[in-house]
Amino acid sequence: MTKPTRVFDFQPMIQELRGNRRTQAALVAFALVLVYALYTFLAPDSPRTKRAISTGIGSNLDPRQLLGLRKLPDLAALDQAGELPPGGKVRRDLFLFEAPAPPPKPVKPPPPPPPPTPEELERQRLAQEKAAEFAGRPQDLRYLGFFKGSPSGLVGAFMKGEEPVTLTQGASLGGRWKLVSVLETRAEFQNTKYPDLRMVLEARDASGGAPVNQF
Repeated sequence: MTKPTRVFDFQPMIQELRGNRRTQAALVAFALVLVYALYTFLAPDSPRTKRAISTGIGSNLDPRQLLGLRKLPDLAALDQAGELPPGGKVRRDLFLFEAPAPPPKPVKPPPPPPPPTPEELERQRLAQEKAAEFAGRPQDLRYLGFFKGSPSGLVGAFMKGEEPVTLTQGASLGGRWKLVSVLETRAEFQNTKYPDLRMVLEARDASGGAPVNQF
C-alpha cells in the first residue's frame, strides 16, 4: 500500500514570516545578496564583462600593442569624450574652408637706447653751435674783385644786393667772419670762434660769365 504524497503547505511558512522577526531579517538579507550577485555578473562595466570584451577585441593584437592600449587614458571615465581640443590646436582643411589668416605674432619693441654720455652731449652742443655760426655767414655778398689801397693794402670789392661794399683784408663782417684771403677770382672768410668754418666767394659777373676784376 503506497503512502499518500504530502502537499507543501504555505500557511505555516506565511505565519512564520509574519510572526518571527529573525526569519524576516534573514529573507531580506538573502534578497539583497541575490541582487548584488546578479548585478556583479550582469553589469556592463563589471570586471568579468570587461575581461570578456578585452579578450574578444585584442585576440588579434600583439601583446605589446595590448600593453600600449591599456596605458591610454580612459577619456570616457574622465568625462572628456565629447570635448573638442582648444581652438589653437584645431587644423582646418584650407581647400574646404576659407579661414582668415592667423594674426601676426606680436613684435617685441626694441629696448630704448642708452642715455648719451657727457662726451656725446658735448659733441652735440658743439655741432649745434657750429651750425648756428655757419648759418650766420655773409652769404648775401657777391665778390667782384680787389684793388691795392695805400696804406690799407688789399681791399676786396663786394656787392650786397645793389649796394657796393669794400673790405680790407683782415677786416671782420657779420660779427665773427673775417676776410682772410683776397685773390683775383675768390675771397675767403674765416670764423673767428671756430677756425675750421670757412666761406669762399668766387668773382663772377652778373650774367654768370668769366671772373671779373674791375680794379
